[in-house]
Amino acid sequence: MNYKALFQAAMLAGEIMAQSGAETYRVEDTMIRILKSSGLSSVEVYATTTGIIASLSDASIETITGVKRISNRSNNLSRINDVNQISRDLCDGCMQPEEAILRLEEIRSSKIYSGFILSIAILVSMAGFVGLFGGSLMDCVIAVINGIFIVLIDKLSDNRIGSAFILDAAKSFVLAFLTMVLTKHFADTNRNLIIIGSIMPLVPGVPITNAIRDTLQGDYNSGTSRAVEAFVISLGIAVGVGLGLGFFNFVERIF
Repeated sequence: MNYKALFQAAMLAGEIMAQSGAETYRVEDTMIRILKSSGLSSVEVYATTTGIIASLSDASIETITGVKRISNRSNNLSRINDVNQISRDLCDGCMQPEEAILRLEEIRSSKIYSGFILSIAILVSMAGFVGLFGGSLMDCVIAVINGIFIVLIDKLSDNRIGSAFILDAAKSFVLAFLTMVLTKHFADTNRNLIIIGSIMPLVPGVPITNAIRDTLQGDYNSGTSRAVEAFVISLGIAVGVGLGLGFFNFVERIF
């Protein structure tokens, strides 16, 4: 067996899972299972939300060690599922490490949905949350307008803004200010429901859930990191909404 290829496949699998929002214990478990399929005596994996360290050693080979920095993270359950399937195939001997590497590279570069579909999903989710909270048809329409501006901000930023706090604060500022402006000219609208429904797609639900699951699994370092990440995103949303409302009141007093 090509142990270096197997180790490379395990590191790549862990990297994809960590970048796709998998829990830390799941990343470690998948990598350990892949590396143990080598039959060697010593397998060590340590994963956090921002990095992975792994080693594969035995008396018969020179120790293989790797470190991987995880910088970009998102939520993609489909990629996690695909990596899990490759892990099973490797452990069952149905796939060679070299083939697994090629498959994993395809998974990392693949896009399940186009940017247009994702943009439509944002608009629909914002309108849907407003309707779910009891908003009127006009409230849902204003939420869709908010969503259009949020999509434009995403397109304009294009990963140039590395701080999630600044990006979420900017989005929240725009949707809060825009909601106040639009509801001023339309009757029978509920500003509170529109703002609450519009920010729901920005709320870090998955990081909060993963923080709890990692903590319950005993991964206190990762659990704390995810909790802090969720807090920073939530703080950015709160600051953005507050600034948007304050700026609107400031402009209204002047004009």
